[in-house]
Amino acid sequence: MGKDKKKDKTSKHIKCDVLFDNNPQGVFRAGDTVSGTVEIQLDKPKKVRGIALRINGFAQTDWNAKVKGTSEKTKKKNKKTHFSGREDYFGTITYFVGSDVGNPLEVPAGVHRYPFFCVIPATVPTSKEGKYGHIRYLVKVSLERPWKYDHVFQMPFIVQSHADLNVAQERMLVPTRAEVIQSFYFGLTDPLIVTATTPRTGYAPGEVIEVSVHVNNQSSVDVRDIQIKFQRIDTFFSQVPTVQEHLEHTVLEERTIARVARRNDAVFEENILIASTVPSDDERCKIIRTRYEVTILVRPVRSRKKMLLTLPLVIGTVGLPASIYPMQMLAKEREALGMNAVADGGVDVAGPSGITPFELPPPYREEPVPSPTARVFSPNDMDEDDAVATAPPTEHEFEKGSEPYTPRDFDEND
Repeated sequence: MGKDKKKDKTSKHIKCDVLFDNNPQGVFRAGDTVSGTVEIQLDKPKKVRGIALRINGFAQTDWNAKVKGTSEKTKKKNKKTHFSGREDYFGTITYFVGSDVGNPLEVPAGVHRYPFFCVIPATVPTSKEGKYGHIRYLVKVSLERPWKYDHVFQMPFIVQSHADLNVAQERMLVPTRAEVIQSFYFGLTDPLIVTATTPRTGYAPGEVIEVSVHVNNQSSVDVRDIQIKFQRIDTFFSQVPTVQEHLEHTVLEERTIARVARRNDAVFEENILIASTVPSDDERCKIIRTRYEVTILVRPVRSRKKMLLTLPLVIGTVGLPASIYPMQMLAKEREALGMNAVADGGVDVAGPSGITPFELPPPYREEPVPSPTARVFSPNDMDEDDAVATAPPTEHEFEKGSEPYTPRDFDEND
């Protein structure tokens, strides 16, 4: 490469293509070997010091924020500060022609092909793009000219890390549970008790999250609605000038449960199909971490006391074996996937393509395939004056005038 101050640019007289072997999409797993051919077409002879190939993987965070000054003169003023971080995972340099210290030489016009290969470390994180940073893998070809700008061509490729839920099977099978109890009018009413559960903690794309919400409304206040969100939370960390963090929430699926009347007891169940998405990761990358959760926001009528429940989940690339699931859970997953049960009460877990939902190949997209309701979400969405939902919900059958409420024991194991 030339000096840092010089510009890198392409040329209309040079055409460069990076062709991956048997992998036109440029999608790889951690631990794979990236191999292919660099094809350079020159319309006329070109004088260079060298033609170099660089393959690297790295994470980078970047944002601007206003911070208060530290001195007496500036402590009352907000100063615009640039925060950034970087983490490198691997990097290789190969010279097809010349070297970084060689004398200039002339490359004749025509088509020149150079094979290459590189082993991706097994511990690298999944490719990822976010508002405040990214994890990227690049193949970069440079025609280096110390006396002039370099000609540079880049080709990104996608890497998917291996996240097998079976490594921690016992922990992945543990159900999640959250409960909130709220009274109104300074504690004068009976409580509103909301409990949310999922049957396990670990899931993979192609599987279904079974979210159960139990509303035990002993109070005299109706529940306006209940919003359920399945979301990914990316945390971006800076390293300079100081360690700071930024959160980005992305809603992958959103549901709304309509009104539940006072002094009523109701149970709701929502089955959320997990589309292609990046796996949970808080170890492979230190400056960009990804986690998932299901949040349940309960909004009582005529009250600013909203109730928030959070169910943390782990999303992997290899799901748990189908043999450990109850049959009714398999049936619900098949229903969400649009499959039919096999005769004689059996379950045909293979779909039209012959791939079971528990053995789907890891997703290789940088971003998940969003549902029709997917959108970027921030904690401000929980403000009282925000819109409730895009589709008007229908009122629940438990309304005023229904049968009188009968108290029941609330078993912790429910």
